[in-house]
Parts: sequence; structure tokens; C-alpha cells
Amino acid sequence: MLRCKQVSDALASGKYWELPRRKRIGLRMHVALCVVCGPFNRFIMLMQDMTDHYVKHEQNDPPPPDMKLSEEARKKIREACRQNEATS
Repeated sequence: MLRCKQVSDALASGKYWELPRRKRIGLRMHVALCVVCGPFNRFIMLMQDMTDHYVKHEQNDPPPPDMKLSEEARKKIREACRQNEATS
């Protein structure tokens, strides 16, 4: 079974689901059973899963047409940015 340090290092790499299957299973078992690092690392795994899901969703689904800004709104934003830069 993996040690807490090994699990933390594997999760720090950012994409634990890309690990070899055997290591991924060991990682999940450790996180499920460990009272020391389990709760924290479960949270890290959840956040990585949610981030991955969000990225995949954003790449596959463009924003709906009604979510796009009108040209007038874009001009107002540009003007506000220019004014903000001028005062800084």
C-alpha cells in the first residue's frame, strides 16, 4: 500500500486519473482507508475531478448565444478599462 507522502506527491502532479491503473487503485484504497490524510486527499481528488469535468464541458459546449455581449456592451467595457488605466 502507498504511504501518505506518495499519495500526496501523486495528487500534487495534478491528474491522478492519468496514473497507471495499479497505482491509481492503490491511491484510491489509501485515501479511502487512511485516517491521517484521507479526508484531505479525498477533497483534493474531488476538486481535480470537478476541474477536469469543467474543462471538458467548456471545450465541448460553447456559450449559448444569449450569453454573448452586444457590441455596445463591449464598447462600454473597453472604455471603462481605458479610464481605469488612465487613473492608475
